[in-house]
Amino acid sequence: MTANPLLFCLFILAQLSALNAFGSDSYTPSVIPTFKEMAPISAEDAVLSDEFNDDLYAESQHFSENAYWHKLTFPKNIEQENTKTLYLTLSYYIIERLDFYVFHDDKLVAQWSRGALQDWGKDSRQYDGIWIPITLSNQHSTSLLIRKQGSHPLLTPIKLMDSSTATNQKAQKLIFWTFIISTLSILLIYNVFLFALLKQPGFIYYLGLNLIIFISLSTITGFNRWIFSQTFSQWITTNLFVVFGLGAWALFRFSIHFLKDIQIPAPDSLIKRYGDGLFVAFLLATQVFSVKTFALLFAFIEVLLFFMCIAWGLKAYNKGFTPVRFYLFSWFFLLTGSILNTLIFWKILPITPATEAIFPIACILQLLGFAFAFADKAKQMERDRRIQALTDLATHLPNRTYYFDKLPAQLEKQGLTNQKLALVMIDLTNHQTLSQAFGPAKADAAMCEIILKVHQQTMTMDGLLPFSLSNKNAMKIIRMTTKKIVFISTMPDRLKTQIQHIQDTLDHPTLVNKVHFRHQYKIGSALYPSQGTDLDKLYQHALIAKDSVTYSSGNWVPFTDNLKNNHAHQLRLITLLTEDIQHDVLYFDIQPQVDLSTNEITGGEVLIRWHNDHVGQVSPGEFIPLAEQTGLIYKLTDKLLESVFLWASQHPRALHTQRLSINISALDLLQDNFAKHTLDRLSKYQLAANKFTIEITETSIFQNNALVHHNVKQLHQAGFKLAIDDFGVGYSSMQNLVALETDELKIDRFFIMNLLDDTQSQILCRNMIDLSKALHITSVAEGIESEGILQLLKSWHCQVGQGYHLYRPMSPIDYLTLLDKTVPPLSTPINRA
Repeated sequence: MTANPLLFCLFILAQLSALNAFGSDSYTPSVIPTFKEMAPISAEDAVLSDEFNDDLYAESQHFSENAYWHKLTFPKNIEQENTKTLYLTLSYYIIERLDFYVFHDDKLVAQWSRGALQDWGKDSRQYDGIWIPITLSNQHSTSLLIRKQGSHPLLTPIKLMDSSTATNQKAQKLIFWTFIISTLSILLIYNVFLFALLKQPGFIYYLGLNLIIFISLSTITGFNRWIFSQTFSQWITTNLFVVFGLGAWALFRFSIHFLKDIQIPAPDSLIKRYGDGLFVAFLLATQVFSVKTFALLFAFIEVLLFFMCIAWGLKAYNKGFTPVRFYLFSWFFLLTGSILNTLIFWKILPITPATEAIFPIACILQLLGFAFAFADKAKQMERDRRIQALTDLATHLPNRTYYFDKLPAQLEKQGLTNQKLALVMIDLTNHQTLSQAFGPAKADAAMCEIILKVHQQTMTMDGLLPFSLSNKNAMKIIRMTTKKIVFISTMPDRLKTQIQHIQDTLDHPTLVNKVHFRHQYKIGSALYPSQGTDLDKLYQHALIAKDSVTYSSGNWVPFTDNLKNNHAHQLRLITLLTEDIQHDVLYFDIQPQVDLSTNEITGGEVLIRWHNDHVGQVSPGEFIPLAEQTGLIYKLTDKLLESVFLWASQHPRALHTQRLSINISALDLLQDNFAKHTLDRLSKYQLAANKFTIEITETSIFQNNALVHHNVKQLHQAGFKLAIDDFGVGYSSMQNLVALETDELKIDRFFIMNLLDDTQSQILCRNMIDLSKALHITSVAEGIESEGILQLLKSWHCQVGQGYHLYRPMSPIDYLTLLDKTVPPLSTPINRA
């Protein structure tokens, strides 16, 4: 279908070119007697001059600022009684000054000005082009003088014909150029509509290029006087090579935009960086050098553009960019036509009806080619959109849509629906931490880098299912979210080995902002079809397994039915917790803290509690992590602070000589204005900040966060003391001592409970106490459950202790009662289950 318009266009052009050929009655002189004007001379003197000779004619056809006179002589018309009129016409219309004089013997009988920079007067026949009537006298010899002056070359071919032939030629030429201009306009309008649909970037350059082609073509052929004013036509003639240069630059810029999707030319290439400068230099040269010089420069630019555009097109086609086929077609014909037209300008090719038609035909073919190119690119864009809908833009890996929409059909097509498979999910859990530390852009880049490393690793592994895309690329992992990827093993019996290879890649440090950073991750897997008969269920079970990963379980947990039951239980707890937070169901206990040197109660730790009507008492170790995972922790902390401050304001004796320690999540410190809201609430109840210690679980904190530092600084300045809870477990403990400007270090019960039997725990615990002394911060041992442990801690000069051997957690009322009593012996602690 696409070939039919092209064949039709070529057929019509061939017919019109044939019609444009001169009839048998036309005559074309090959050499005309010429002389060079060395000083101003009148036509009357010139017609009588004997300096005309054939040798100067060739010189007059090249670049020169001199004026040349040409003379054609016709004998008396003695064969006919009536006078006979011949018509002279030219094919080249950009000679600046061109004057015609008709003499009968030495008498001037008619004259015309037809130069490109001359005023043709009110002669309406100017719109027919240059048609000079020569009336032959039957009594006198007739002479035609032609004076040519200008920086542009050429004059010939001069054609002479009789009246009937001239009339036919005028009509045929009018038909030819009307067809050319109409076709150019229609194709250009069609391409504009295509652009409006495609929103093709850089089309403004293409539109400008074709406008310049239209103006240049009209000027070269003299058609400009049909459509432009005389003033504009003369300006174009004077600055013709400026117009040519702008057209070449528009072609250059459009080519870059048309091919930029596939990065041709390369962003760092010399032509991309300095190409615009080359055209600026050419435009400046047109204002400095002679026409001949910048005509040579433009010829060089034409050839350079020809080979450059062809090379770019072939390179793009090799990359699979199919619309470039018609790009090559269009630029080949346009630049070939332009170069051949330049050869005519340089008199290397003669002006004939065939060569005259080359550039117009090339322009039409260029527009026609780009009409197909735009249509082809529309198809390419649609294919790209389909691929983009199935791929991750950052890594070009298959995405979530591919997994759920395309993968089932692929499994069925490959006959894998009855084969045993294993879905493996990898969750890079430190994305939020990286975002807080380095910003989201660098965090995303770090995620992409490690995911692509995993992708490279999987491409070398056997037993993994390849995922085919429509562009024929095959991958072995799917990026489901920013931080989750999955792959499918076709050899579940080798799953452990396959995951180990992946872990080796994940465990390798990544350089983020000049810091070596080790990614944290969780891996879950589920078997097909035993643990999921479709991809949706398989994904769900792998997700449950991944979420079940703990520090004690390692990084990988395979799915089991028990995990599914636990997951359902956790979902129910989250629902119930959300409701109970809203209804203020949660409450708090207080566990007294004792000065180990005096046995006096120095304060108490506030411990949040939850008793639900449906599931009973729920341990903080179970619901606090769920609250952190789901974002409920912020409301939970808010409710706890409100409750504690309200209670403390109602019972001021609780803070008379003692302090209260309140646990918060490290995530709270990552909340904007957390410190301000806490201080506002404290002021509301008219409490002193120095009566409270904020305890932070250190395993969630990241020490280099500016928001954390800001909140910590405000809390410190107000008088709060800060403690690191569960010190020694998790990671970054030493760094957090500095980051949080810690006032108190709580040694985790994990080390305390084994003090009597475990030498390593003794060494670590004692070192942590010594570290506290060296840093001038308070050491607090939690989980003291025997007299032996208590005495050992006292011997190491641990400052504060808490635990069941001292006091169990108790209600706020019991805590107040305890404070009103004398401190009881440590061997008979007050117990409350």
